[in-house]
Amino acid sequence: MRYQTPRSLSAFCRTVLPVLQKATNGRRILDDVAAIVATDRWNSFDRFHQTTETLVDRYERAGAAVGVQSIQTGGRIGSGRWIIQEAQDIRAATVDVIHPIRCRVLDYHENPWHVVQWTTGTPENGLVTELVIVDTMAELGSIAPGALAGKMVLTRLDPRPALKQLSATGAAGVISDKPIAGHPDATAWLKFGWGGIPIENAAVRLVGLVLSENGGRKLRAMMRTHGGLSLLIKVDTRRYVGTHDVVGGIVRGRDDSAEEVWALAHSAEPGAIDNASGVAACLEIARVIEKLIAAGRLPRPRRTIRLLHAYESYGFFNYLETVPRLQTPLAGVCIDSVGSRPDLCNGRLNWRSTIPMSAGFVDRIGAVVIRATLRLGKPGYRLAPGPFVSTMDTLMGDPRYGFPCPWINTCYRSKSDQLWDGYHSSQDTPGFLSRRGLSSCTAAMAGYLYYLADAGRREVIELAKSETDRIIQQLAGTKNSCSPAEVHYLQDTHREGMDRLKRWISDDEAVGILNDDERRVFEAAAAIPKKGRARKRLPPGARRVPRRLTPLAPTLENTPPLIAAQIQHSGLPAWALFWADGKRTLAKIADAVGCETANAVSYEQVAEFFEAHAALSYVELN
Repeated sequence: MRYQTPRSLSAFCRTVLPVLQKATNGRRILDDVAAIVATDRWNSFDRFHQTTETLVDRYERAGAAVGVQSIQTGGRIGSGRWIIQEAQDIRAATVDVIHPIRCRVLDYHENPWHVVQWTTGTPENGLVTELVIVDTMAELGSIAPGALAGKMVLTRLDPRPALKQLSATGAAGVISDKPIAGHPDATAWLKFGWGGIPIENAAVRLVGLVLSENGGRKLRAMMRTHGGLSLLIKVDTRRYVGTHDVVGGIVRGRDDSAEEVWALAHSAEPGAIDNASGVAACLEIARVIEKLIAAGRLPRPRRTIRLLHAYESYGFFNYLETVPRLQTPLAGVCIDSVGSRPDLCNGRLNWRSTIPMSAGFVDRIGAVVIRATLRLGKPGYRLAPGPFVSTMDTLMGDPRYGFPCPWINTCYRSKSDQLWDGYHSSQDTPGFLSRRGLSSCTAAMAGYLYYLADAGRREVIELAKSETDRIIQQLAGTKNSCSPAEVHYLQDTHREGMDRLKRWISDDEAVGILNDDERRVFEAAAAIPKKGRARKRLPPGARRVPRRLTPLAPTLENTPPLIAAQIQHSGLPAWALFWADGKRTLAKIADAVGCETANAVSYEQVAEFFEAHAALSYVELN
């Protein structure tokens, strides 16, 4: 349906956005990227703390306030919570062929991507082992338990899904030469788990190392030539009870400091595009807004803009839950992998929607601001809007505990969400970023955040009217084919948007106007003839009402395997959990999830999903 851009948003794009765009400096952002990559690329917690120091220094020099929240590692195993069980420092790692020839195969100090995150270490003098090649899961499954005791496995597989099978063979470790499409000299970024080794493999201890495809070819050629190789493996790593940081750059609002707009850009990853670019964009947002305020060219926004950096959801979720605040953020964005060269992403600047049941007006504000910025900066991108995608961080779109959280990126190169060829590999270096692209992405997000942070009565009323007109158009356009479930779904999404917008205003007259908008949608929905087949008789269990007990969605890495398997078997997305508001029955949630996914969803799927979450104590079923 056609979206009528509010006048105040159009005026903002004509007057304020050009000022932000002109003040944004792509060369300066690239300098920030290089500084962040210099420490994050080592994928080691001691270096992550050095990144914290860099961010604090640069936010302070930008004129922004800054805060650091340290999160201790460890927590309740099997709780579903996003927990990093241990910190890990990597000091060194080498692999040498010592028989029948002698040569160096890899060195962490030359290329930090050579080490699988959460690898175990070796004795100080190293581990002498023989090399075997196993390239498929079928081969791996056919090996008798313990048959590879003490040996090192060379494989093209990603070792994370094969951890249990690798461990069962008795192997001491694994060297992966997983190919990177189009980049045979690139080394893949591999992990045994995201926040640690998953609970189902918690007892697994393997040395994990990585070679490029060409590096693997050389090692395989040596194997063919000599019939076998002996290796000396040395990995110096330390695991301990430590901390990881959430760094916040803060552009203070002039009014109620309790009202905030957030941007998330995760640090603690080795890549320049993913995601030093997003963190650097936030530094520049703070720098530009504070500079323009100091120069008298922009008023300080009504509300605070908070720019957060952490070890993805393991930091962001903890921060949202544990740092005291009077209310949840009003809205925000995930800035993840921006500013890549247009040839890498086929000129696509992707703007992905917030979670479907969240307040979607932010999606349309962002799209308007981005289009206007692309016209100003001409970075070689075109806007490519799309539906919600969970990047873990974007689960912050939780409508009850989080905030509407769309995602901007330049990592997808096609409509089918094909990632750029060097994604998650040593190919992800600052040389693949575009100064003009970085500048445009940053200016667009500065505009988006500033508009939301400074929105007043007029802006809110106009946004509400645009959203209301859009939903009414949608109802009118589908009235001959719209089922009762779809009508309710459209009403629900509109109501969520209106409820969220009411938080921007305080006067009774303006709230009354938004209530009138809700009545307009109710009347438009009531005028649609009741269509669709009658629902078949449901079992009594379908009338159960799930109520959430815990914020956000669980990570399956820290969920007991049987419960995790039940959640996965249900076939529902993780964010289906967010429909459990203590009012909707399982049957109504099945309808809602079916509408948002455009797929038929059965009561049995929804029951299986919520029964698993009840066993995990994330919901209660009444």
